[in-house]
Amino acid sequence: MLYTTRRLLIACALILPFLASGQRYFQKAEKQFELKAYDLAVANYKLALENKEDCTNCVYKIGESYRLQNKSLEAAIWYRKIADQDNLPSDFHVNYGLVMKKMGQFDKAQDHFVKHQLVDPLIGQHYALSCDFAKMELGQPHKYELALYKGSSRDSDYGSVFHKDKVVFSSFRKDMLRELAKNEGSSLNPLGPQLFTASTGTEASLDNLNFLRSDADETFDVTNVSYASTGKFCAFTKSNYARTGMEIIGDDDDMHIYFAKVDQEGNFYEEIPFDYNEVGYATGFPSLSFDGKALYFSSNRPGGSGGYDLYVSYFKNGEWSYPENLGGEINTTGNEITPFLHNSSLYFASDYHHGIGGFDIFESTVEAGAWSIPSNTGNGVNSPEDDFYPSIQPGTDIMYFTSNRIGGRGNHDIYIGIPIQQEEIIASVPQPEPVPTPVTLDVENETPKATVVAHTEVEEVTTEEEVLTVESPVVETTTETTTKTEVESAPVVTNTPPAAVNLDELERKASVGTVSLSDAKKVSYGEVVNTSGKVYFIQLAALYHSSGNIMPYKNLINYGSIYKLRRSNVTKIKLGYFFDEYEANRVLSDVKNQGFGDAFITQDPLDGGDMELVISKDDNSVNFSEEFQSGYTSGTQYKVRLAAYEDAVWFEVNKVKDLGVIEQWSKKDWTIFVLSGYRNFEEAESARISAANRGFADAEVVVDRNGVLETIKAH
Repeated sequence: MLYTTRRLLIACALILPFLASGQRYFQKAEKQFELKAYDLAVANYKLALENKEDCTNCVYKIGESYRLQNKSLEAAIWYRKIADQDNLPSDFHVNYGLVMKKMGQFDKAQDHFVKHQLVDPLIGQHYALSCDFAKMELGQPHKYELALYKGSSRDSDYGSVFHKDKVVFSSFRKDMLRELAKNEGSSLNPLGPQLFTASTGTEASLDNLNFLRSDADETFDVTNVSYASTGKFCAFTKSNYARTGMEIIGDDDDMHIYFAKVDQEGNFYEEIPFDYNEVGYATGFPSLSFDGKALYFSSNRPGGSGGYDLYVSYFKNGEWSYPENLGGEINTTGNEITPFLHNSSLYFASDYHHGIGGFDIFESTVEAGAWSIPSNTGNGVNSPEDDFYPSIQPGTDIMYFTSNRIGGRGNHDIYIGIPIQQEEIIASVPQPEPVPTPVTLDVENETPKATVVAHTEVEEVTTEEEVLTVESPVVETTTETTTKTEVESAPVVTNTPPAAVNLDELERKASVGTVSLSDAKKVSYGEVVNTSGKVYFIQLAALYHSSGNIMPYKNLINYGSIYKLRRSNVTKIKLGYFFDEYEANRVLSDVKNQGFGDAFITQDPLDGGDMELVISKDDNSVNFSEEFQSGYTSGTQYKVRLAAYEDAVWFEVNKVKDLGVIEQWSKKDWTIFVLSGYRNFEEAESARISAANRGFADAEVVVDRNGVLETIKAH
């Protein structure tokens, strides 16, 4: 017995140091992960695994470390090791899905996003739908002819901008040595990036590639530069992170904007910080415009939508104004970064707006002071990987951008995108065989006023030196300017058969042309009216040459919906409808007891072309107004127009009834079906993508402005 006990004690004495060692490796790795030293963290997590093979957290953190270094394949290998285990971290499936999407494996990515819906239904559904968008967009022709910029290296090159006739960009390249390194016979290998300058176009090479800054000036911490159009001062980002993987993380805190004067070669000096750098938060990716009067940038400061948001600050009265968030049309719960203003268009990268990969490049235009809903710049510029840092070469429409897509030279490369003529794009689209489809509706009418801050009038800068010598900031309260913008729905490619159409009417429909959305009347909410049978209504009033007052009837929606039925010059206000006369009589008794003694029952055809829904008993978003307006008085809402038919019976309800609330609208001989119930454009766009994949190829986001459907025009 004593011998056995001694053996156990010896065994414990031998095992405990290994266990303690494993715990030390794990704790060290956790600290390194927290400090974003992911390569070091991987090494120590692996050492911890050698001592504790069932350390699920170690495996997951190794996968996360690779993901956060943009090493998708390595991340996927490690995620897969624990994918079938229970009690995984809450963000496991969304992160695994993001990695698979960046690898172009959209179906597998979607499976993980669907699983994440159990943790966060909104985020899971959003990313699942983004996979549908990616597959559709990859079927579209390229809008740009692409070329790899020859100045790219085997390391990360990024953030290209223009100074005079040169390209200026940041790089972690190691194929060029500074004079200091040559003289000392050493390989000066800084941890951070350096700035380089080279020729524009595809002819750039090592022969005309040079350091932008001297050995004395280079600080190895400038990640991107933006020059004012005069070229005499600039804004730039400084960061102490030496991350060659170029990962963008929403909780970064060491990134700040500075201004400086610029010499003839593009080098800069006399640096001063931006007044609104936030301690503990990142402020970076500056883009100067309007001769230095406006500064667009990205920040994860408090008060935004989540992650990085885009902001603008104006130079007024000799100082920079308090930054204004560009608003919900542009900013999301994800990350919006690397803005670039070109004429009236703002280009930027987002990892949340529906895109092909991780970060995609988007464009939003400004007209009369408001930003339009961002549009994806499309297949070619965007890829399953990360695409960001867009910039337009002065005097051209040629786009330079950064991508880590497969087929490049290094970790991140600079690409040149030359726009393809629109005629060529149209000619390159395969023409499908004629198939019966719902009628496409006209694009007309403008959208409602946008609610994002864009350009406002700013005072002239007296001298450029003023921009560089501003003192204390003055916080101003700014008023958001709004306007009507015009945007078009993106074209949809789908392999799903189109919705059913009356084939006998197809030839006649083709000759009729398109159906305007303007002045369409709502017929039903949450159901489909496709019968001409008679039902019972309770008539509340008959109005002659009057729009009427809706307020007396608002409490009656507890009994049914309120409709308008027009008869020559009379508009009849009715409550209903009821299939059973007994039920109608019971409701009539209650209506009379509420003071409507003149109400009575009528029996009318359930005709979608004759009736108009004013207030639905099932819709909680009613906005009561003093007057009846044309259609449903529900303010401004984003909806999805699915298809138009001459006979409502051809509408396949089951295909889309889970995507939103079905509304039926009518205009002349046409019945238009719409989905509603969305809080913003983003939700409506997600439903549009799903509807397109289910056969409604012409589905488009529309706006219901107080009962009038308006299409959203895209640029």
